Amino acid sequence: MRAWIWAYQALGAAGLAAASPVVALRALGDPRYRTGWGERLGGWADVPPGGVWVHGASVGELRAAAPLVLGLLGRDVPVVVSATSPAGRDTASELVGQAGAARLLPLDLLPLVSRAFARARPRALVLVETELWPGLLWEARRRQVPVLLVNARISDRALPRYRRLRPFVRSMLSWVSAVQAQSEAHARRLLDLGAPPDRVEVGGNLKFDLPEPDPADPVARALRRSRAGGWRVVVAGSTHPGEEEALVRAVAGLARVGLVVAPRHLERLAEAEEEIRRAGREVVRWSALGEPLEAGILGAFGAGRVIVVDAMGLLPRLYGGARCAFVGGTLAPVGGHNPLEALVWGVPVIVGPHTANIREFVAEILERSVGTRVDGPEGLGPALEGYLEDPEARDLAARAARALFAEHRGATQRALRALDRIAGLRG
Repeated sequence: MRAWIWAYQALGAAGLAAASPVVALRALGDPRYRTGWGERLGGWADVPPGGVWVHGASVGELRAAAPLVLGLLGRDVPVVVSATSPAGRDTASELVGQAGAARLLPLDLLPLVSRAFARARPRALVLVETELWPGLLWEARRRQVPVLLVNARISDRALPRYRRLRPFVRSMLSWVSAVQAQSEAHARRLLDLGAPPDRVEVGGNLKFDLPEPDPADPVARALRRSRAGGWRVVVAGSTHPGEEEALVRAVAGLARVGLVVAPRHLERLAEAEEEIRRAGREVVRWSALGEPLEAGILGAFGAGRVIVVDAMGLLPRLYGGARCAFVGGTLAPVGGHNPLEALVWGVPVIVGPHTANIREFVAEILERSVGTRVDGPEGLGPALEGYLEDPEARDLAARAARALFAEHRGATQRALRALDRIAGLRG
C-alpha cells in the first residue's frame, strides 16, 4: 500500500476516535446524530449483490445521477446507491424504491469500506462528479472492481486545492477505469491533475437527461390553476440566506405575484421564514395548504402569503406551475444550483452574479435567451417583471429550452456504454 494511504487511514482513525465522544454527547439532544451509524460503519444489510454501486455526495449529485440509475434498473441490473448525507440517502431511497437499495457511505476507513464491498460485491463502482475518496478507491482497486467517474467536474473553488494535492489526486485518478467529464474544460482540468489521457472523454452532463415532464402532474397543475385567479407564479428554488428577503422585496411592487420559495436546506426553514417576515410578508408552509391543493394555494396567495416548501423532492414538480423561476445560490456567494429542472418545463430562469458552479449552463442560458442574469438584488424586480408581463419572451424561452435539451441529451447512454466496456454488464 502506498505510504500516504497508511497516513491518511491513521489520521482518519484518530479523527474518528476523537470525534466519537462529541458525537455521542450531541446524540443525547439531537436525534439526527443517532441514526445511520450502522451504515456509516459498513454494516450494509439486505443490499442486492453483484450489480452496480452508484455514489453521490448529496441531493444534487443524486438527482443528476437519476437517469443513469433508472437506466441500470431498466436493464434489470442490481443497484445500490449511496450518499454521504442523510438528505442524500433519502433522495437515493426515493430514486431506487423497491428495485434497489439506498445506504449511507461508510466512513472512509478501509475496514469499514471493505465491509460494504463484501456485502454489495459490486461489478462496478460509479462515482458522481468528484467523489474521490482514497479508501473507497483503494478498496475498489484491491478487489479489481472497475470505477467509472461520471459528470466529472473540477470546480473553480476546488481547482487550487486539487493542484496543491496533485500527487495524491494523480494516484486516485490512476485507480479510476474511465472518466466522463461534463465538458471539454473539465476534461482539460482532469488531465492537468494527472488523469490518464486514454481514460478521459467528454461524456456530457447527465442532468440534461431529465425525463420529459408530465403536464398532468398534480403539483404543477395545482399551481397552474392559480392563474384562473389572476396569479402569476414565481418559484425560487434552492435558496440560501439573504435570497428569500431579496425575492420578497423584488415582488413587492409587482401585481398578483404568487411566490413559492424552496430553501436549499430544510434545516433553514425557520430562518427563511424569518427573512420573509422581515421583508413584510406572512408565510404558509406547503404541508399546511391542505386539500384540495388548488384552494390552499389560492387562499395563501389571496392572503398575501409566501408559500415555503418544507418537503424534499417537490421542487422539480413546482417549476411546472411557474411563469419564471429564480435559481438559488446565485445571489448568495454559493455558485449556483441546477437550472435545468425549471428549463425542462420551458420555464425561463433568473440567476444572480455567483454562478461558478453552473458556468457552462449559464453561458448557454444567456446565449439562447432562456434566462436572464442580474448583477444583484436590485435587478431581480425588473427581470421578474420582464417575464411576467411578456408572453412572447416566455414562449421564446420555452422553444429555446426544448432545443437546448434536444442538443445535449445522451450522457446516460454514453455512461452505460462505458460501463459495458469496463465492467462487461452486457456480458
